[in-house]
Amino acid sequence: MTASSRSTGQATGEVGFILHARPWRDTSLLLEVLLRDSGRRGVVARGARSNVKQRGRLQLFRPLWLDLAGRGELAQLRAVEEMRILPPLQGRALICGYYLNELLMRLLPRDDAHPALFDEYTRAIEALVSATKEAPVLRGFEKALLEQLGWAPDWNMSEDGQPIEAGRFYRMDTEQGIMPCLPHDPEAVAGLSLLHLAEQNFDTAASARDIRLLLHRLLAPHLGSKPLQSRELLKLSFAVK
Repeated sequence: MTASSRSTGQATGEVGFILHARPWRDTSLLLEVLLRDSGRRGVVARGARSNVKQRGRLQLFRPLWLDLAGRGELAQLRAVEEMRILPPLQGRALICGYYLNELLMRLLPRDDAHPALFDEYTRAIEALVSATKEAPVLRGFEKALLEQLGWAPDWNMSEDGQPIEAGRFYRMDTEQGIMPCLPHDPEAVAGLSLLHLAEQNFDTAASARDIRLLLHRLLAPHLGSKPLQSRELLKLSFAVK
């Protein structure tokens, strides 16, 4: 099986995930899906609400084989198969999954394919299913999202062309990049935190807060002023841990 066809050659489609689903007309569903080779697309699943078997397959956080027709504003779902069954996300892991989906819905334009980002999303969902600590999973996906969409600086280099030094302090300017600063700057983060971010070392407690603030600072201009509902739920969830 390839990304565009089954080995039989009788069906076409792509591997993907459902990011969002809502009722549409009397018996259908309107879906937002993430496809590995086509990016985010809008899809109509006609009659899915009255088709128990199909409705049972159209679940979030499950890798699916989606056979679509049409290249306009909304594709038509012709068939869906489960690639493999993953245990359902629960508790904080479920909220984290909603957060990943909300980021993609808000930031990824339709029909903009990023296979590497799709793979990162797949790994993130699998990690959440396996009860991996949630925060490092979120940081890894946020970093990948920024890099794939071209919004990330060179994590190892400040804007003056000098390598990041563990013992110095820096601030993140969303237009100019990483800038050296004094330790008392309200946005100062340790150079060591930046080096951990570059290395994808998200488990070091001393750097965790710096890394989260840096990534959120870079995402903020693109997210706009409307709060992410899932992020608010996450704040409450981690607060009562």
